[in-house]
Amino acid sequence: MTTTPLVLQISNEPEPFGPHTRFARAFEDLADAGRLRYACAVPAAGDQLPSSRPDLVFIQSPQSYPWTNRQVRKWLRTAGEPPVVVWEGDAWGGLTKPLRERNLAWMRAAEEVFSVAAGGQAAMLRRACGRPVRYVPHVAPLHLLAAPRGPEPAAGGVTLVGKRLTYLGIELIPDDHERALLVKELHKLVGARLSVYGRGWRGPGARGPVPFPEQLTVMEGALISAGWDRYRKHTGYFSDRLPIAMCAGRVHVTSRQPGLGWLPGPDRGLHLMDTPRAAAGRVRDLLRRDPEELLVQGRWMSEWARARLTERQALLHMLSPYVPLPAPPTDPWAGLAALDS
Repeated sequence: MTTTPLVLQISNEPEPFGPHTRFARAFEDLADAGRLRYACAVPAAGDQLPSSRPDLVFIQSPQSYPWTNRQVRKWLRTAGEPPVVVWEGDAWGGLTKPLRERNLAWMRAAEEVFSVAAGGQAAMLRRACGRPVRYVPHVAPLHLLAAPRGPEPAAGGVTLVGKRLTYLGIELIPDDHERALLVKELHKLVGARLSVYGRGWRGPGARGPVPFPEQLTVMEGALISAGWDRYRKHTGYFSDRLPIAMCAGRVHVTSRQPGLGWLPGPDRGLHLMDTPRAAAGRVRDLLRRDPEELLVQGRWMSEWARARLTERQALLHMLSPYVPLPAPPTDPWAGLAALDS
């Protein structure tokens, strides 16, 4: 490759390209550093795929546009058969969330597929598309980290960000019932000033939905952030809310999933718990400690996550085999290959 490589991102966002497009800021930073040239198309927003021939195509979870195998193969021939890397940023499987054909159309054409869940999901994707599947964790979006630091934490403040989707009082998403139990247990804590953000919550402390770009700020306004992830049986899976919370600089208490032993531990501000009651108990214990000690741990975790768990490091991990980019930090990225089997 004698010239600076051109990487085309095909985004799954329903909105036109902008500062909040996932991975865009990381790509632009790499382009500004002369590492690559960057173009982005958003088909769901009406963009046509460019006629130029990219050196690499990066596909972002293509479920917002009804791709077919024929469309994908036709365009790739027109574009000179560039290598394709697919980022699958969702959890799939079971009767409620079967994998979609529009995702498979690009996966079948890929050199590699990167999945935010390992284990059973990765095996399912391999069977469905016949391509290598590797693990990449969810990471913090860079556009959130560019915002000014939020307010000083409120004494006793505990913040939880997460939806609760129900129908006739029954949770529709796996693990939302446990998320609701966690909120119930947190309400019982003496001295805790609980704020719960997201759709589906009612009663004391319910603050309603928070726009995605403001999640980091509301977490910074509390002494402790808490959460409970969905799809906990998916090895290695967590939503991007976990790295966002880590970047916020507050100790964080959340659910434990298999395959997360590479993350920092309680001495560094991250507390992974097995049950909602245990998580609420850990929050209670933390509220009894010196707030400055908690803030020191939170700052360490924030520095670790901002240097290792953002869109930039994820792109280096996924794209460096195909374009001349540096490798991401060995800690934790070199060890994540253990989850690829």
